[in-house]
Order: sequence, then structure tokens, then C-alpha cells
Amino acid sequence: MPISPDEIVVQRYTPEGGFLSLIVKHGNWGCGAPDTDGAPFETVGVETFIPLNQAASITVTDPIVHSTENQPIGVQEFLDWLDAHPNSGLVFRYSLGEDGAIDRLDQVFTP
Repeated sequence: MPISPDEIVVQRYTPEGGFLSLIVKHGNWGCGAPDTDGAPFETVGVETFIPLNQAASITVTDPIVHSTENQPIGVQEFLDWLDAHPNSGLVFRYSLGEDGAIDRLDQVFTP
């Protein structure tokens, strides 16, 4: 199965090694079944680590905030939510800065 170049499922995070990293799974959108809300994001392979810039721009939707439109939140607020909801399976689109760390993280709304 091909892997989306800019979408991941964020599982958890770790501050080990002196910097903050998201623990993620890569994957791609599968085919939706009839009578479902949409196509599922199907993960493949093992969990990997991607560094997160402490000043990253993060936008989220439901269930992190009560909205179907992306709302900006701070990095610490996002980490607090991950602590309370590990392995939630939420899909995010990301981009990397020049330092190789995620500098933008936008949740993909899935009903």
C-alpha cells in the first residue's frame, strides 16, 4: 500500500533525547465501505518518531476541540491532550521546517 507523504496518525509523544518527538504511524486513505461516513486512514508498518518544533503551528478539530473547523491550539495544550488520550488514531497533515522538525500540524477532520 502506498504511504501518504504528508499525513500521519499521531499516537503519543516523547521528550527523550533532549527534544520533543511525536510517535506516529504512517499510512494512506483506504476505500470507504457503503453506509459509512468515509474512507478510513489505514496505517502500515511500525511506529516512528518525528521531532516537533516547540513553536509549531497546530490546528485541531473534534474531539480535541468542539468544532468541525480547524482551531489553533498551543503545543503544550496538544501534548496535554495526547497525555489524556494516547493512541487515539487521529489523522494529521504535517510539514517539516528546515531543521527537520514538524513546524505545522493540522488535524484532518474525519466524521
